[in-house]
Amino acid sequence: MDQKKTMSVHSRIRSFGYAFNGISQVFKQEPNAKLHLLATLLAITAGIIRHINLTQWVAIIFAIALVWITEAFNTCLEQLCDFCCNKEFHPSIKIIKDISAGAVLIAALTSVVIGIIVFFL
Repeated sequence: MDQKKTMSVHSRIRSFGYAFNGISQVFKQEPNAKLHLLATLLAITAGIIRHINLTQWVAIIFAIALVWITEAFNTCLEQLCDFCCNKEFHPSIKIIKDISAGAVLIAALTSVVIGIIVFFL
């Protein structure tokens, strides 16, 4: 099905709706999203309380975005893998899911290090 994409205001508004639906799916599909939300709120609150400077805000915002982006891609890959193998176990699918989860862990650990640097050093 090859549909031509339009650049109308209505189609752009609709595309934002799809994006927000995708974000809500991360919360529905991924239990860790609630932990990421808590960490996000804690980092923002700490930044406000500590009156961090602009450069520090950029680092914190980057760290937050890094975790959310990797979590979203991880959720996508998990859904795609489950779809492709009808949710049956397959060793290759397990490896893909493990690598994807590892990417989220790397992002989360990187964010923790950034938080330590910004808030404690």
